[in-house]
Amino acid sequence: MNKIAYYLVLFVGTVTCLQFIPHAFMGFPAVLDHIAKGEIQEPAAQGMQMIWLYSSIMMLLSGFWMFFIAKSIKNGSNNARLQGLLLSLGLILFGLGCSYIAKEVFNHLFFFTIEGVLLLLATTVFFKIHKHE
Repeated sequence: MNKIAYYLVLFVGTVTCLQFIPHAFMGFPAVLDHIAKGEIQEPAAQGMQMIWLYSSIMMLLSGFWMFFIAKSIKNGSNNARLQGLLLSLGLILFGLGCSYIAKEVFNHLFFFTIEGVLLLLATTVFFKIHKHE
């Protein structure tokens, strides 16, 4: 049993789902405000809205996906481990990419890097493969 890995996956899944709320309900109106002020102009304005909508939905779905794989992680499923590993790498790359773009490591999106590292720990250090006999 991989209890620590299980709880890490549940924690990161919960945090990711909760991050959806401010992202979708505070971030999207802020994007619309920037468009209204002319700070984001066409054709980028329409694309920005679509990207924000997509990222909000995918953030929520990623969190839900972690809930779906958590029990399998606990039971040592290699398939779930691979899925968690891919999610962790995506979060880490996104967080580090944002740090690069912002030109500062500890920007407001650095937390995604931490989430990715926690998932990486869950799928590596704290994970034991269940052997079928």
